[in-house]
Amino acid sequence: MNIQDAKMEIQRTLRAYRSRKPDGSLRIPRDKQRPILMIGPPGIGKTAIMAQIADQEQIGLVSYTMTHHTRQSAIGLPMLSEGWHDGASYTATRYTMSEMIASIYDNGSEEGILFLDEINCVSETLAPVMLQLLQNKTFGTHVVPEGWIIAAAGNPPEYNRSVRSLDMATLDRVKHMEIEADLGCWMEYAREHKLHPAIISFLTACPQYFYRIEDRPEGQLFVTARGWEDLSCILEVYEETHEPIGEELMLQYLQHDEIAREFWLYYDLFRNSATPDSLEHQPLSRCMSAAAHRFSAISALFLKWKEGVLLDRRVRELLPATEERILSARKALKIIQQNHLVSAQEADFEELAVRTLEQIWHTGQMPALSVDEAVLTEQLAAAYRFLKTADSPLPGTYFTQELLSDPDCLEFLSQHPIKESEAYLPQMLLSARETSLLNQL
Repeated sequence: MNIQDAKMEIQRTLRAYRSRKPDGSLRIPRDKQRPILMIGPPGIGKTAIMAQIADQEQIGLVSYTMTHHTRQSAIGLPMLSEGWHDGASYTATRYTMSEMIASIYDNGSEEGILFLDEINCVSETLAPVMLQLLQNKTFGTHVVPEGWIIAAAGNPPEYNRSVRSLDMATLDRVKHMEIEADLGCWMEYAREHKLHPAIISFLTACPQYFYRIEDRPEGQLFVTARGWEDLSCILEVYEETHEPIGEELMLQYLQHDEIAREFWLYYDLFRNSATPDSLEHQPLSRCMSAAAHRFSAISALFLKWKEGVLLDRRVRELLPATEERILSARKALKIIQQNHLVSAQEADFEELAVRTLEQIWHTGQMPALSVDEAVLTEQLAAAYRFLKTADSPLPGTYFTQELLSDPDCLEFLSQHPIKESEAYLPQMLLSARETSLLNQL
């Protein structure tokens, strides 16, 4: 399964483990609640989804990378304890509370996830402790508190030379999930989180470069989903701060010489020469770069348009622009900020609305707060006319796909259809596909 399917399955498992009968007892008894074990290649998001799940389910999360820990941190430190038996005293070795169990109590949540990463790469002395945990939900003599489930992750042997195979007795006591790198799933995530358009368009044209691990005499070469996301972050900051960007930067995140070189050439096109007069007879890489460049510019306009629409709506709610209304709005804003009832971004938006109201009060006129819709329509039409000059339909298809994956763009298109996009929309819109199937029936 892909990482998104794994996330949904873990959420379903969490709800099942937390479900109770009318008498208050667990529907799945504690001893039948198998720990979750995800096995999959590195860098595909196994750790990231645990934080997302804990946040969405509003439960605690304690996370450890097991290769960084010892047997003592898992089961606690030994100490001497005196006891009595049949009237005679004796001294026995006990253990302090496990660091990991203590972290659960420190978290303060009654329900949560204890996540142990790289569980099949632990040291020889820690391996029996991990097996005990998966089988009995205990660290030494300390039991994982009720309400907390155990989730673990590991890499297959082909990705890590230090992997230890788990025996059948252990695998028969866990909920075993095999995770694979999935470009389609990752692209949905990339669009939702607005990763760099050059990366999205490059992987659309060259999906074979999304995830690669190769063993060579000079060492292991690899590119992972994590590498692409982290590269996106640094590219955006470097572009904003006008820092120099070269092939060496790509190699720091894409640790595969050939792929890093390919992406650098593509990115250089995207940044410096993605706006020729025509795409006729141009190589596909240049056409895709041009499509990504156009979408990046259009997307920024759509964002300004949507922000303007929302601001205009909020200002009209605050009208009429009188001194009394302005003072009342500022007082309300101060109260919600002091009580942390809104995020910093929402507070900034409200502050902008109040300042706009003040401007109306002073000038007596309502300012234009949004991008002119006619300008947006023409920009879209011009982008389509330009992309249609390419020999391949892929740039136009990519451009349309990106538009439809952006909620602001999709909202605008639903209100202002673009004639030039009609050639691509039947392939992209679900409603059109449904109509086609109904006609065939």
